[in-house]
Amino acid sequence: MLGASPRSPAKSNTVTYEVTSDAGTAGSIRYMTFNSGSPGQEQTFDAPLPFTNKMTLEDGGSFSSSTVSLTAAASAEATTIACKITANGEVLAEQTSTGAYSVVACSGSSE
Repeated sequence: MLGASPRSPAKSNTVTYEVTSDAGTAGSIRYMTFNSGSPGQEQTFDAPLPFTNKMTLEDGGSFSSSTVSLTAAASAEATTIACKITANGEVLAEQTSTGAYSVVACSGSSE
């Protein structure tokens, strides 16, 4: 076919979202992805901790990378809350916040 360029095979990234705290629950957790041109978002309240969610994101669509974001709010009982995002075992972002009701945010992109 004239003018057609070969497509690269899609590759996948295993992304893991993690939230930890010295309290048993987080006030809220929200994680978002923008993958191959498609946005996605999940949110939970009073989530048991530690929280872990693994996702497989496919590259090779409209965009060649995936953008990920994780935000968590501490509960009243917390003195610390931390977030971490890894892709294929590599840390993309890691943050810690202190105090009751504090908010922590992590974001990054994987290729």
